[in-house]
Amino acid sequence: MSQRNILILLVATVISYACYVRGEQNPYARYVASGLATIDRQSLEPVPSGELFDAAMEGMVEVLHKHGDEHSQFFAEEQTAPFLDEIRQHFFGIGVRLRLLGEPPKLVIVGPPDPGTPAARARLLPGDRILAIEGQATAGMTMDDVLGRMRGEPGAPLRLTIQHAHEQVSRTVDLVRELITIESILGDVRGDDGRWRFRLEDDPRIAHVRLASFGDLTAEELARTLNNLTQRGVQAVALDLRDNAGGTLDAAIAVCSLLLPPDLLIVETRGRNGVPRERFVTSDDGPRFDLPLAVLVNDQSASASEIVAACLQDHGRAVVVGQRSYGKGTVQQLIPTQSGKSVLKLTWASFWRPSGKNIHRMADAPDDGSWGVLPSPGHEVALSPDEYVQYREYRVARDIPDAIPPADPAAADQPAVPADFVDRQLADAVEYLQGVLDGADRAGRREAFSVEE
Repeated sequence: MSQRNILILLVATVISYACYVRGEQNPYARYVASGLATIDRQSLEPVPSGELFDAAMEGMVEVLHKHGDEHSQFFAEEQTAPFLDEIRQHFFGIGVRLRLLGEPPKLVIVGPPDPGTPAARARLLPGDRILAIEGQATAGMTMDDVLGRMRGEPGAPLRLTIQHAHEQVSRTVDLVRELITIESILGDVRGDDGRWRFRLEDDPRIAHVRLASFGDLTAEELARTLNNLTQRGVQAVALDLRDNAGGTLDAAIAVCSLLLPPDLLIVETRGRNGVPRERFVTSDDGPRFDLPLAVLVNDQSASASEIVAACLQDHGRAVVVGQRSYGKGTVQQLIPTQSGKSVLKLTWASFWRPSGKNIHRMADAPDDGSWGVLPSPGHEVALSPDEYVQYREYRVARDIPDAIPPADPAAADQPAVPADFVDRQLADAVEYLQGVLDGADRAGRREAFSVEE
């Protein structure tokens, strides 16, 4: 036997033994493979093997959901490309994220629309149900059906039937698909020239900087924005993470490194049974922005937003204003399957803040538990559901002057946003920062910065 054939035989033997060991460690792996092979050979009606695989993966993920892991997902071959497009932050659509929730499943908008997108201009809201797409009822649709109907070429029209979360009536919305490019850094208001205005008109010493998402370029964009603002005389920043559903862990770490000294713990990840996996600390690279900070959060602030808010709060770097955050403190990894044709997004660890508390809200966690990020003492500013709708309308008006007006003619004489509407959460942050700048709240600043016990 030639040396080449002997080498091939040895390699095959090693691989076979590795597969055998893996199968012995979890015999159910062999059972699943055997079941798939049996159905493939003996079922009365032939079934495509790919469909059997997809169903098996989806069934296993459903078990994870049943046991409290709501964030793991399986993306079949036809779903993978749209999913990866969103990670890369560009796709053709209207600018919303959708999930099938409840039993029976209902198609729901998760998180606010991306600013500047068709969905934002049409005033779609988190929690809105999509009852029909192009007149076709969404009841009974799979996510494949939904994505196939929602995505399309730029310039193509799209008609949706929408029902707000706290309303019984529905409305029809006509949109046009666009290339969606997600902005990371937003200002207080968009000027007539299309540029963001960050400095507050009533107090130019303070800038309102909104982080819409955490992507690959977020930290770089934030550094550039803060550098420009400080050169123009800005002395304090209201860092707004409201409605920010998160993004990449790397971006959250980079943002914390812009605002804190080096070698401070940002976040720790722990695996099964609380076993520590990784500790992430601030780096000594790049600029430091030693500005007074107030961080705004609400119940839609999740994941990377919570990492940043918790880190700045625990290290006494910022006061946190608003409402308790969402409590999404788990880490997902993307695992290619079928040679990369499909993807398993699997929860494999949880986030723990510098104070040693778990950010994640478990399925059985009480409302008064230690999950999420709580506002600093004296800075809890809760919004009612109606006030949140008004806030979103207010933001749309400041972000997108040409937004589609409300479709309900009966509401034409009763605008959703009162003329004297005040963003109370931002107002609280600004009042705090003004006190710091005026020297009237030095002691209060130290107290608010203390780590929660």
